[in-house]
Amino acid sequence: LSRGQFDRHLRRMRPIYRSRRDALLRALAQHLPGLEPDGIAAGLHLVTWLPPDLDETAVIAAAARDGVAVAGVTPHRLSPAPRGGLIFGYSNLSERAIEDGIARLARAVSSLRDGLT
Repeated sequence: LSRGQFDRHLRRMRPIYRSRRDALLRALAQHLPGLEPDGIAAGLHLVTWLPPDLDETAVIAAAARDGVAVAGVTPHRLSPAPRGGLIFGYSNLSERAIEDGIARLARAVSSLRDGLT
């Protein structure tokens, strides 16, 4: 820290993380426009709220079956929420991997919705 290496690392990584976050937001808007992103444009995670017709636990399980790891917000809340949400980590993923993961998640969500009709 005293030699400034951490500061240099942050300056180098900040635009990379921003680009990955932007890629995640673009992919969500394209493939899953019903998910509502929330929070500030900082950090290494993005929270989205699910539409009322999607159950958080079911979405996470369907995503896992399609090879996508995503976390739910419920374990991190102190009080019950009116709807579920997802937490996306993007720090160690390429923009291509983000796009692929969101496309897979969209297929998993579509299969859940097909099962509801």
